[in-house]
Amino acid sequence: MVDFDETASRLRAETSGLVKAFRDRAQKVRGAKELLLLIKPLDEQLATRTALELFGESQHRAVGIDGSMMTDELLEMIVFYANACAFGCSFEVTRSGIEFALDTAARDSRLDVSCTVPLWIEDIPSIVSSSNGEGDYGIDAVSDKLPFAVMAMAELMTADRVLDEGSARILFMDRPISGTYGPLARDYRELLRRSKTSLEGWQTPYGELTKLDMALAYHLHDGTLRVPRRRRHLFCHALKRLLDGEKTSYESLSKKMKLDNGGLMAVKRMLRRIGGDDDLLETGMKEGDTHLKMTDEARDYWKRVSFVKEALLAKVFGGDGHPLQLDQGTWVNSLELNSMNVILLREVIRKSIENRVLLVGIAKDTLATEFGRTVVPYSGSTSSTSSEKSPWSMRSDKSLLSIFSTSDELDIPTPWRTIGYDGAFSTLVAVDPKEPREPKLVAARRRMASEGQFVRSYFELRSFSSDPKSKSSVFLYDRPFWADYDHSMLRGERVREERRTEEALLYFEQEDTNPLDNLILKVLSCSDNPNVIEAFGHNHLLFLADKAVKADAKTAKSILKGVVWLELGPLSRTDRMFNCARRFRDIRSESERARERMTPR
Repeated sequence: MVDFDETASRLRAETSGLVKAFRDRAQKVRGAKELLLLIKPLDEQLATRTALELFGESQHRAVGIDGSMMTDELLEMIVFYANACAFGCSFEVTRSGIEFALDTAARDSRLDVSCTVPLWIEDIPSIVSSSNGEGDYGIDAVSDKLPFAVMAMAELMTADRVLDEGSARILFMDRPISGTYGPLARDYRELLRRSKTSLEGWQTPYGELTKLDMALAYHLHDGTLRVPRRRRHLFCHALKRLLDGEKTSYESLSKKMKLDNGGLMAVKRMLRRIGGDDDLLETGMKEGDTHLKMTDEARDYWKRVSFVKEALLAKVFGGDGHPLQLDQGTWVNSLELNSMNVILLREVIRKSIENRVLLVGIAKDTLATEFGRTVVPYSGSTSSTSSEKSPWSMRSDKSLLSIFSTSDELDIPTPWRTIGYDGAFSTLVAVDPKEPREPKLVAARRRMASEGQFVRSYFELRSFSSDPKSKSSVFLYDRPFWADYDHSMLRGERVREERRTEEALLYFEQEDTNPLDNLILKVLSCSDNPNVIEAFGHNHLLFLADKAVKADAKTAKSILKGVVWLELGPLSRTDRMFNCARRFRDIRSESERARERMTPR
């Protein structure tokens, strides 16, 4: 028999040792004065000037968007529900500051979107992105990837509607923008590597959608996508120069893009890989060709991709028939949904910058580690400390900054934020500063993400009045790169990726203060709700949207379950499918609970 007294005693001793080690580490973090160099307090006057410049002296509207989902399993069927909603309120910009009228916050029901998807488990292998759709793995795959893809689509579709409507000047999203883009783009690349997709052949007024269209949309979007200058992106710059339909010589291309022979050969190889045959270029692919010209058909790629994106949104959220079935036996899987999510997210970013709308994504619970792992060592403030052995090596940046901000030795008044840094830092590792070798940054997994796309920063908004050292949670926000405010803070840095050292232009705020991020800190500090513990230091509009979509999902679960059972119940009874009606583990769990209730204590 197990000696529980001995087990409890041993556990207490082990836990005590771990607590002591953590306290020692936390004390070192709280005394790390060098981290103060990476903390930016709020500059009220600068925030007011920036708000007047960006928004103008008037009354404006802010909107917060959140989504939710739920999944249930009945008989041999999985049913999931995904939705998104938006809450808005007014805010006023005057020469004396910014003020949010949070008491006017209300749901805009015109922007609500939702989707219910029923799936037979036997159809899962046709739908999930993995080739293995059997057993619990398949159930888990469809229970995770598909609902998340549909929920992301619902939120992005709502954001796109808000921007098209044109009344909002600030748009909050309850998800990190860069953290959303990375996984979506990874699924898009996986889709492009596949030999066939369900979206190919979709009829549009401009012809059938092709794999080439999807590839061009990924690399160029509508032709306005900001593209890094590193070698593996050079072919994108070449393609952008061909979108006007004019014939361009290789010699002219080399001069304009400052390509050496190696760079030119790399561009040719990539163009051949993307184009395959003559679908991309009508001249320039054959030996001896001295000029390049894109085919008229290829130049219309964006018209076809945009049409399919809109048609798919209409199909998933309100179309006839099954939301994910294009025709009999043809399903849209999570890779295809996320490829359209990439297009949709880029459109949201483009429209926000064109319309001068402040787009801010907020992450509440993040395990990101790039701030302590890469940003701090790279900043040069800890030149004598190895990043692996530094006292701020915590399990997450959120833990690191939460502990640091409660220091008794240092005065860190709220609100504050960290310096802004390039989203690409999340894919980099800083070389130990004691190492004399270059470069300072190395790709963590062979390749770094595209730089100059997103800016990230952590923030903390409030302290308790009764105990100023007790503070609200530390959150992360990110936003799109905005050239008007960010270009001056790009810095050239050598980065090692794969087996080559490249020059990357990374955004990095340090000595100077970016007025846009300072304004975001002011906006965040004006739009939380200190009177509700769940919204203390967190955005009030996102708090309301979160409660609303979760309530909707909870209500939908009970209603949809009843609707499904109206159809499946007779199947179970009349066709004698008792053993199929429920999973064995569920039947066993119910029997065990009944036995426990009957057993006398």
